[in-house]
Amino acid sequence: MTGKVPSGSGAGWGSVASWRVCAVVTVVLLLGGASYRLAMARLRPLMTARIELPVPLAEFPEKIGRWQGKERPLSAAVERIAGNDDYLNRLYINSAAGERANLYVAYSARPRNMLGHRPRTCYVGAGWVHDRTDETEVALVDGGDLACLVHRFHLPPPKSGQVVVLNYYILNGVTTNDASSFTGVGWRLPNISGNPAWYVAQVQISSSSEAAVRRLAAATARRIFDFLPDSDGKVREVEARAKMQAGEHSTAAQK
Repeated sequence: MTGKVPSGSGAGWGSVASWRVCAVVTVVLLLGGASYRLAMARLRPLMTARIELPVPLAEFPEKIGRWQGKERPLSAAVERIAGNDDYLNRLYINSAAGERANLYVAYSARPRNMLGHRPRTCYVGAGWVHDRTDETEVALVDGGDLACLVHRFHLPPPKSGQVVVLNYYILNGVTTNDASSFTGVGWRLPNISGNPAWYVAQVQISSSSEAAVRRLAAATARRIFDFLPDSDGKVREVEARAKMQAGEHSTAAQK
């Protein structure tokens, strides 16, 4: 004879078991969520704190050859949108040649923050019309060539005006014109260790005169490299200042 399961006994056991499973899952999720929130609370300051260069860009020379610079600070809103760890924005004037050009250097030790910040994106977003972009090289004043991009924009009617923007990137001490060089997944990771030598810097020189942007690029490129970590993580400006200080101490000791 086949026995019958008492009515409701199986359903009751299933309800209890299901309740216990749900309770365990809920506790696990709560503990996991709490652990995640705790971890993020500890990591967030490390992920958002400004990473400083050994020598801030504010100490970049105001006078470069015949060029004299004048600070042009960005607004707080623009600084927030850019999300850079350091930047330099100056108008340089060469009175002897009657030329003027703006030098903008943006440094980010979180390369993902630089994504999307390109002349062809930012200028078009500000209302300029892109005409064309050319790959070119600039002969540096102390020898060597700098590969870069030259972008040309104009304002649509009824406004008028044109601007030439010379642009290049420095990625961990190496120049590149390809923004996709730092768009991979690896470059999106947070720089939790605060390493200033893991970075991307963007250089933009703008003027209504192409000759002016080329001349200012030729005059400033080497000094810009001096303020940024090279491929070995060394900052030449730090080494130069240390040597100068050692020389001053030696001279003082001889007196």
